Amino acid sequence: MAVKDLVQLYESSSPTDTLTSTASPDHSTQARRIQPANTSSQVQRDLSAVLPPPRPARFIQRVEGRVGASPLALQGTSQTHTPPDVFSTKSLTNTLHHDRPSALLADSAQDSQSSLVTSRSSGFKASRFTRSQPSQTLVMDDDDLSEHELLVKHSYPPSSAWTSSTLNNAHASSSGLGSLHSFHKPIPAQVVFSRTASPLSLPKLDEYLASFPARAFGDEDCKTSQGMFPPMDQLAKTGLSLDDLETNSKVAPAWRNRKSILGATMNVLLGLMGSSALASFYSLQGLINTVQIFALILSTIVPLSGKNLENDWRTLFLGTIPNILALNFASILAQSLVILVIFMTIAAFLLYYFYRWTINCDRYNSIEGLQQTESKGKQWGLLVVTFLLTIIYLPLSTMSVHVLVWSEELWAIPNPYTNSTVSPPTVAPLGPPDEFRDPLDFCWTTTMKRNEVNFAPVVIILSSLVFVFLTVWYPLALHRVIRRSVPKVDKYTELGRPRSHVDMDGEYHRLLARDRNPFAFLYNGFRLGWGTYMSTYLYAKLSTLVIVSVIDPNNCFFRSLSRSAIPVVRQILLLLATLGFFIAQCVFAPFLDPVNNASEWTSRLNYVTTATTALAITLNIPGKDIIDTYVLYSIYIVTYGLSFYFSLINFGWMQRVVKRWTRRIDFSIDIFSPRLDISPSSIHTKRRIWQESVSALLLTDSECHIPALQTMTFAQARDSEFPPYLLDFAGTPGERHAENLKILREVGSIAYNRAVAFVTGPDFAWYQHLEDEIQENFIGPDSYWKRPGDGSTPNCTSYFGNAWWIPFPPTLVIRYDDGPHAVLTDASDLEAYIEQNSSRDIQRRRHVRMSLRSLEGQIVTWPYEDVQDVGSRSVWCCGRGRYNAVTSKHYQRAVLRIKRRGHLVWQGLHLGSGFNVELKYTKRVKISGDIIGLNEDFDLTPSLARFLELNKHLIDQGLYEIEGKISSYRRYHRKECRRKTRVLTYRFLAFVYDQPRDPDGLAQSSIEFERDRRVRQLMMSSEPVFKLAYKRLDTVSVSEAATWWYIFWDDLWRRNHDTISGLELYASDFNPHYATSIAYTPLPRAALESFLIQRGLLHSKPRWNDFFHAGFLNKVYLRLNDAVFRDSRRAIMLHLGNDRRELDMEDIDILTQGQPSTLGTGGGTDHDDSWIRARPTYRWEGLLNDPPRRGGHEGRRKWFRKLGAWFGITPLWRSGSSSNGISLDVRLDNGRYVLLDDSSSVGGASSQRQ
Repeated sequence: MAVKDLVQLYESSSPTDTLTSTASPDHSTQARRIQPANTSSQVQRDLSAVLPPPRPARFIQRVEGRVGASPLALQGTSQTHTPPDVFSTKSLTNTLHHDRPSALLADSAQDSQSSLVTSRSSGFKASRFTRSQPSQTLVMDDDDLSEHELLVKHSYPPSSAWTSSTLNNAHASSSGLGSLHSFHKPIPAQVVFSRTASPLSLPKLDEYLASFPARAFGDEDCKTSQGMFPPMDQLAKTGLSLDDLETNSKVAPAWRNRKSILGATMNVLLGLMGSSALASFYSLQGLINTVQIFALILSTIVPLSGKNLENDWRTLFLGTIPNILALNFASILAQSLVILVIFMTIAAFLLYYFYRWTINCDRYNSIEGLQQTESKGKQWGLLVVTFLLTIIYLPLSTMSVHVLVWSEELWAIPNPYTNSTVSPPTVAPLGPPDEFRDPLDFCWTTTMKRNEVNFAPVVIILSSLVFVFLTVWYPLALHRVIRRSVPKVDKYTELGRPRSHVDMDGEYHRLLARDRNPFAFLYNGFRLGWGTYMSTYLYAKLSTLVIVSVIDPNNCFFRSLSRSAIPVVRQILLLLATLGFFIAQCVFAPFLDPVNNASEWTSRLNYVTTATTALAITLNIPGKDIIDTYVLYSIYIVTYGLSFYFSLINFGWMQRVVKRWTRRIDFSIDIFSPRLDISPSSIHTKRRIWQESVSALLLTDSECHIPALQTMTFAQARDSEFPPYLLDFAGTPGERHAENLKILREVGSIAYNRAVAFVTGPDFAWYQHLEDEIQENFIGPDSYWKRPGDGSTPNCTSYFGNAWWIPFPPTLVIRYDDGPHAVLTDASDLEAYIEQNSSRDIQRRRHVRMSLRSLEGQIVTWPYEDVQDVGSRSVWCCGRGRYNAVTSKHYQRAVLRIKRRGHLVWQGLHLGSGFNVELKYTKRVKISGDIIGLNEDFDLTPSLARFLELNKHLIDQGLYEIEGKISSYRRYHRKECRRKTRVLTYRFLAFVYDQPRDPDGLAQSSIEFERDRRVRQLMMSSEPVFKLAYKRLDTVSVSEAATWWYIFWDDLWRRNHDTISGLELYASDFNPHYATSIAYTPLPRAALESFLIQRGLLHSKPRWNDFFHAGFLNKVYLRLNDAVFRDSRRAIMLHLGNDRRELDMEDIDILTQGQPSTLGTGGGTDHDDSWIRARPTYRWEGLLNDPPRRGGHEGRRKWFRKLGAWFGITPLWRSGSSSNGISLDVRLDNGRYVLLDDSSSVGGASSQRQ
């Protein structure tokens, strides 16, 4: 029996209850209709005579079958009761609207009705659990007033905007109550939930909670040595999380992580932080970015050598240190040239290495065919090279630009413009004119003597090459590499539900923690979609570089212009550039962590202030000396001080310290939301109990677990064009289970269940025939597909390509020679594909391609006459020669080459897509395949037939070997696909993992379909495990209160056990993996307080470091009270802002759905992921903390919402517009908050009843 029905049953026992006297005669039928399907008929007959119809909402008329996003009509208080048929349309249907963002509500109905597996499973019950009533009887106090009188005895708020006539109209039917009850002002939620709040007394809720059994499990339920539920005890022994086991990898600690090693290297270079060996890499990358650009801007104020500074200390701090940090130590010609040559040599080697190893970088995350895409090594070389190129980018580019504009430090004589009062300056000759150059002719020369060698042309050529390949090309190449290397985020959770935008960012963050790509240190600090920001930032550096280095009166470009105007123009352009970068950072905020965004924002703000200071000094405004000293020192301190703070606060250990200081309790879902799914089939309890038990069972079993050295790598498309496929399968059920989960996250539950029905249903034989035919004959290179009836494929001229088969969901993928993809999933398309490739015309064309493949790399015979024009060419006459003479040379043989787009190698044979034939006669003479009569359709033209005939002997030698390798390729993948199905079927996830069921018959039904000995033995020997998991699920599903209670404590443990020491100390009392956990036993308020006090987590006199306090417990029992007494007189009514209507939590949720801050209740449950990740607050996290206000504009408060997140104090921030605040209809009585409807105070309840 549902808890709601149980509460109404006890409420109906009151002789003064008006609903009892006015109940409809059909209420027994109505009561039976709302019972779960598996409730016993005897209980239904007992209830049919006494159960009243459900209570209506007080002001909101709920309509069954509503569209999720549409607002509901708001009704006033009615004098008459609505018929029972209307009452039966209770508030938002749990199974449809819980845990759903409003935009997905309409789709969720289709989701709930589209499961093909449920209808086919004979062992699964329609309603898994029955809401059973507590064992004890609740006795409700008799009330002397009708419910309507209880509703109108108080008003809200006592505002001057409400006239007396308004109040009289609202209470016209109960005018006599005005003298009995004073108007009540509801108490804001912020007050009730504060750390210093008085406790909330709910005696009826306590009485209900006390009826639960004291212990849900007996000693016989957990016989493991650790007292944990199996198989969680085996999981604990491994010391790993389920995420670690699924990915078969563990996130290395900072001191063993190569990102941290690079960060420590940068620490040595910077010399700023002595204790940052455990720092995350990217925060320190931000430091060097800050220092380098700051040194550039500072160099516009302080001369490069620092010679004009007032004293040695100022030289040290404003000249020496910034230039050393920015590697700007070139001040004289000899030093500049030596350093330039050294850096150019290093850069040339690094750029060549980078180019060689990244030319095919698209193979990291994009795939052609079912092959391994990532190198199994750690690729330290590529990582270090990329790191060094990024570090030297700015200093080497600076020197190359200085050479191109021939800056002052490269002049062969002292600067003649320094103290000159005329332009051009008057300079005495250096010597005899025939021996020395003119004194002002010092540009682009390394010597003033005419008879000495000038090395300037050589240096300028080298600098030009550096500028082109490093300054311009390297950021572009880095952008391409990063774009193809960032990890791909699955669109669905492991529950098969779509991820929200916030969930996508969170999952992306988790993927970055395990990313082994050598370029990960470049993008692991940026949020989804902004991974290429580092390459963009290099160009931002370049723009500052160009302004500082080029627009300078002390170089050969601008030496003849006004020496007072050029610095002003430079500072103005520099100010505009830095201001543009600052605005871009404010708008885009590309970093994943708000702390890093704040750090970058602070750095760019300092760039702006420094550029402004430099402009003020250049303009010689009054107070120049103060700006040039105190202001500069202040900016210098703020820049490095805040950079140090942001790097320190971003440490993982520092975040946990801050969490303890702020006494913050984190949750991964909107735990207090009424939309949270706490139905009998709650997705959260299913995920946390049943599904985790199944995964732990498979991944910890000695025979089924994933081998230790096995890498879990998937062939997957960047944009999810086709489903993923596990590569290098080692043959274990654990791998197959992880692959099933990956497929579910990629395609979603609807597509997965549809595919299961297809491969196990009546059409299985026909599907098997199609699969066998394709895998045996029509995968690999030279496959053909042209979709019938819809014209040509965009960007595709040839319909041949490389095809491969993905067994589940059944998918054929073909990548055309021109690059586009085609994905076939429908049976009709697969049949058409077989028909096309079986036709004689396509087979003839395929034979042409196979013949040309056999000639690849061979010296073929094909006569060719190469004709070249003779005579000099004129650039101004369209390249035509001055003479008409020509010369010709005859060639007989050439090397045939095939250029490809894709990359797929099998036994040394290139099978990738792309088929551009080229004949290479000499290094200079290369002719395309058109010369032999080859066209786009590979028709057997006369010229092509002659070519093949001339080289028939070569074709006969190579064709047999190629056909053998292609057959081997097809046979290998067909064997691997069948092996995967034999080890663990794809239906296992749909019928066992995703469908909790009574363990009786579960093992037998699984054995019927599973053929692997290890899986069969595991299912047979693990029947106690399934029984215990089902019992756990049944225990927490007896009522909505019990379900919410379990989810609350389970999530609290997962997200906070490593921060709240008391939880870890008393793990057996809090960890839901123990039978003694509090999560299985809802406790009354007094019992919970005693429980927490005994474990040092709560104190009678609150302490500053207490995580649990009276206000937090008030919030807990408010939500429990709503779950138990919703739509009854015992519900706590709420008010939204100045709204005088009494609303419950569900009503508030409906009224606030249209606000921009609306978010769902979380994307399911991650495994034991206690990492602190920044995100916007969920709806009810924000609603319960919004202060009361009367509406209006809140623009001034919006700016401060992220202040705590920016400074690392909290990972949460309020998104969208705030509500007007929530207030509760409670009153303070004897130091406790009590309901307004209580006829007596807590302390004097018994005397009042007497």
